[in-house]
Amino acid sequence: MKECNYFIDTNIFLRTLVNDNERFFNECVGFLELVKDGKIKAQTSCLVLSEVSWTLSSFYNSGKDKVVESLYSIINLKNLKFSEKFNSNFGVQIYEKNNIKLTDAFIASHPKIQSKEMIVVSYDKDFDKLGIKRQEPAEVLLSLRKKIS
Repeated sequence: MKECNYFIDTNIFLRTLVNDNERFFNECVGFLELVKDGKIKAQTSCLVLSEVSWTLSSFYNSGKDKVVESLYSIINLKNLKFSEKFNSNFGVQIYEKNNIKLTDAFIASHPKIQSKEMIVVSYDKDFDKLGIKRQEPAEVLLSLRKKIS
């Protein structure tokens, strides 16, 4: 059986950093623990870091020190890889044709996401409009529990 690869979207990190929804916080922490423990393969990108920074400073009014600390906590998450293999032309085409954020369009343009070799882990249902695989952390946790039992 081929092992799943996951791409972690911004909101997964934000749920653990701001802890404003207990259920989402617990699901995201559980998912990120699997990454840290090497039980699943996951990656993210500098696009996501940029969006985390912007959201923490603009929406949550976090100071620069808090933002930097948060970014380092993501960068230093054991077993998390970074991939920047986006197709910018295709990303802009996706953005042009859909009512979604540009960052989401670039994420969706990743060749492994397009080929469904990689699943986007996100609460953002906009990804569902794009014909790619998306799962919420709870779905990943449940599917892994089923494989174990």
